Amino acid sequence: MAKSNRIQITDIIEKFESYHFKQIKTNRFGHEEFIEAINSFQEFELLKITKLGSSEEGREIKSITYGKGKIKILLWSQMHGNESTASRAILDLFNFLTASDEFNAFRKSIADNVTLQFIPMLNPDGAERFQRRTSAEIDMNRDAIQLQTPEGRLLNNVVNTFKPNFGFNLHDQRRFYNVSNTAVPSSISFLAPAYNQARDVNDSRAKAMQLIAGMNELLQHIIPNGVGLYDDTYSHRSFGDTIQSKGVSTVLIESGWIKDDMEKEQIRKMNFAIILKAFEMIATNSLNDFSVEQYNQIPAIDTKLFDVLIKDAGTGSSSQLRIDVGISRTEHLLNQPDYFSVGQVDDLGDLSSFYGFETINAKGLTIAKGKSIQIKNLEEISMVSVKRRLRQGILFLLSEEVPFENHVPYPINIVHPRKLNVAQQLTFEGKANFLLVDKNNSIKYIILNGFVMKPDSIDATVNGLVLV
Repeated sequence: MAKSNRIQITDIIEKFESYHFKQIKTNRFGHEEFIEAINSFQEFELLKITKLGSSEEGREIKSITYGKGKIKILLWSQMHGNESTASRAILDLFNFLTASDEFNAFRKSIADNVTLQFIPMLNPDGAERFQRRTSAEIDMNRDAIQLQTPEGRLLNNVVNTFKPNFGFNLHDQRRFYNVSNTAVPSSISFLAPAYNQARDVNDSRAKAMQLIAGMNELLQHIIPNGVGLYDDTYSHRSFGDTIQSKGVSTVLIESGWIKDDMEKEQIRKMNFAIILKAFEMIATNSLNDFSVEQYNQIPAIDTKLFDVLIKDAGTGSSSQLRIDVGISRTEHLLNQPDYFSVGQVDDLGDLSSFYGFETINAKGLTIAKGKSIQIKNLEEISMVSVKRRLRQGILFLLSEEVPFENHVPYPINIVHPRKLNVAQQLTFEGKANFLLVDKNNSIKYIILNGFVMKPDSIDATVNGLVLV
């Protein structure tokens, strides 16, 4: 790619806030909110918005087209309902494509040379529940052969009628993926899916690899070493592999994570950037500026990241056993966009080949059970009282009056007395609630529901759990 083109993409990224669709800034939003966002672009003749079909439960699925060029590009997002980062990036792209500024020549190049068709939120029923699968509990991305889901049939029909030259399969991945042999999270993961069991590279797959190589070059300026490749084992029932086998140069983009970006706004911006980069490469016929070999040089991804990794902690046992503790948190939807977290001990023992978003060197420290205190009623819980108790090592409030909710909006746990012993145990796949103390039994770290706090810096945004 010529240097001037690369700088132009960089200039566009620098103006990202001008195109940022600010009305949706969290990863959790429903179908109605998203359709309202799409419909806000109806006044722009450049974007043609049509109803493509409906989901199993009757929710509308939209198609948006842009441009009139001979080269056809199909992009679909949120076929997994809880993988919504790219859907938001598509709204940013619409803002960019309908704007008028110093990048008009770039827009004209896209409009004249390619025709874009977007299918954002392909799984609206799953999106409404913020779950991976459809309302029929089918993983749509494994429905490419049987086509049991109306949403899968819809995508298949578009591929067969639109006949795209290029396809972009837009997903999110869990935050526990790292670039192999490093502590760096894979912020963006790519794959040019295989089209047969032998994983051969034909002309259409090679083009997908070249596109990825170009997008990776751009990303290395943004997240150095933070890009990885998915395993390309052929999966005949997956849409990416199936569409690749039809001669469509198909690119899988998985939106990963960076630290302290829970709503994935930075990853959203990266999606915006690399998709524009791909449009530029296709519109200017510059794929050959990049090679299959450059694609193959991108490192593989692994799953060796924890939210918290505690290294070399004493257990207080007579054998003086010292262990590493790996903790991962999952998010559970309340009313969109609100959620609560559940922290779990994912592994114990020698975790020397693993990494953490947050790592604690616990040499000289010992794991200790969290203390408990009986409360008379739930009304006495306040942030002031919670902070005071946490500093005393109290992680559990004992109450036979158990709330209906399964979480606590304070950094403390509510436990029925009969469950206290279980709650206090540090066990594999158990809840992550314990203390790290020094040789004088002074509390150095509080681990509450998988979150790490110090006694003098209690995080009021952390939630606890109801354990019954």
